[in-house]
Amino acid sequence: MVVVKDLVKELSDEIEDYTHRFNTEDQVEWNLVLQEVAAFIEADPVMVLNDDNTLVILSNRLSETGAPLLEQGMIVGQLMLADALIIGNCNNQVKFSELTIDMFRMLQALEREPMNLATQMNKPGLQETTEKPARRENPHKYLLYKPTFSQLYTFLAASFKELPANSVLLIYLSATGVFPSGRSDSEGPYDFGGVLTNSNRDIINGDGIHKRNQLYKEMHCLHPGDLYPFTRKPLFVIVDSSNSVAYKNFTNLFGQPLVCLLS
Repeated sequence: MVVVKDLVKELSDEIEDYTHRFNTEDQVEWNLVLQEVAAFIEADPVMVLNDDNTLVILSNRLSETGAPLLEQGMIVGQLMLADALIIGNCNNQVKFSELTIDMFRMLQALEREPMNLATQMNKPGLQETTEKPARRENPHKYLLYKPTFSQLYTFLAASFKELPANSVLLIYLSATGVFPSGRSDSEGPYDFGGVLTNSNRDIINGDGIHKRNQLYKEMHCLHPGDLYPFTRKPLFVIVDSSNSVAYKNFTNLFGQPLVCLLS
């Protein structure tokens, strides 16, 4: 964290020197970039001290020691996470450029901790070898900030098409909730609203969106039914939204492995 703050300070000095030397008109834009960086760094100020009162650096990345143990009877290697779509569109959330804090945290959670070769070689029982260790692959990730429905479906279809055998597609939705305009006689996958992937000119109140025209459903709302075609392959869905309850009765139509976590 100290290194990051030093880099931000260096960037601030460079911007100040640049704007004074060339008398540019984009100083306001550069200041906005600095504000976003500072807010992003301070968004998760968790400080942990060990017994010696020294700062401990926490990482959200996957590590060998942090992985939970398998339950009895579970078999390793049946399914592997291959692709992940990380989608962000929350109101008033800290972000840097097109990366929100929620997207960043999920991105970290899907990354393996880099292997320290020196530490690995010093472990007892390991012999020095000239062969390079096998590279542990991280899942392929798409970062989508405020995608339109057509953009989101394009990436979903591409990822679904290229998904290898015995692999899982993960979809993480951190977005504003879209609530139904009124009571409906039916209880289908498009009657409980969903999450808004792209903001438009409709009225947004707090964490929810309400349409001016109640006769039409929100165009860029991702309903549970929109994801049904992709349950033909193993699917892992995480919904972090004020209307995540819309995905409560997510139906498994094709018998493939399906997990849906709601927050």
